[in-house]
Amino acid sequence: MKHEKTVMWIKFAVILILALIFIYPMFLVFINSVKPLKEIIANPLSLPGSVDFDNYVKTWGIMDIPKIVRNTAVITIFSLAGILMLTSMTAYWTVRHPTKYSRIFNGAVLLSALVPFAAIMIPEIQVLHTISLINTLPGTILVYWGIGIPFAFFIIQSAVKGLPVELEESAMIDGCTRIGIFFKIVLPLLKPAITTVAVMDIFWIWNDFMVPLITLNNGKMSTIQLAISKLFGQYSSKWDIALPALVITLIPILVVFIVLQKRIVDGITAGAVKG
Repeated sequence: MKHEKTVMWIKFAVILILALIFIYPMFLVFINSVKPLKEIIANPLSLPGSVDFDNYVKTWGIMDIPKIVRNTAVITIFSLAGILMLTSMTAYWTVRHPTKYSRIFNGAVLLSALVPFAAIMIPEIQVLHTISLINTLPGTILVYWGIGIPFAFFIIQSAVKGLPVELEESAMIDGCTRIGIFFKIVLPLLKPAITTVAVMDIFWIWNDFMVPLITLNNGKMSTIQLAISKLFGQYSSKWDIALPALVITLIPILVVFIVLQKRIVDGITAGAVKG
């Protein structure tokens, strides 16, 4: 019993240390966000001499926080919705209809997953120019669909393979259509896999910098990371604006995580057990 308690306390200490290591950078961001610029540069690791939220007021006006948060939220929501819906439908189709066309489709998706993003950046820009979607939110969303679909497709396809086909056959005998079977039976059963993909993609898209950098050259369409990057130049760094912006724009994603924490953990746990 004593040995078990010792092991438990060692595990607790290790987890606590790891938690502090991950939390400490965010703590530094927050304490520096309430310092004047001179103090940030002179003593970035020290506590603030006095707490001053003027940086937040200044940042809110200069960066137009509501606009960049709205742009980022629109891109994240519609990119995630498109990835999940397209991949769940196509994954179901390829598993339940194993034809030569589905095998060709599988091979094409696999091939697209193997192509590095750097190799397709210039072609993507040319395509967006051709279809008049460069410097637009829909164009950026379309790029995220192309990048995010391969990974999500294979995760959800693996989950579809584990679903009992007898449920669908019973529903079909009862008169349910193929579309009804997908939305009423298959989609709810795919919840663990969909949750896993959603958790990974929402943080990726919200915090991504590279895709907006090449698709959104218009300042009016800036996302959070793109707007913050513009505060740093060769001869100046506006830390007193960038740090409050980081704190403000981190709040929405933290709220989403806290509100959906139970569902996220349950979904990922269920997916791990079924896998």
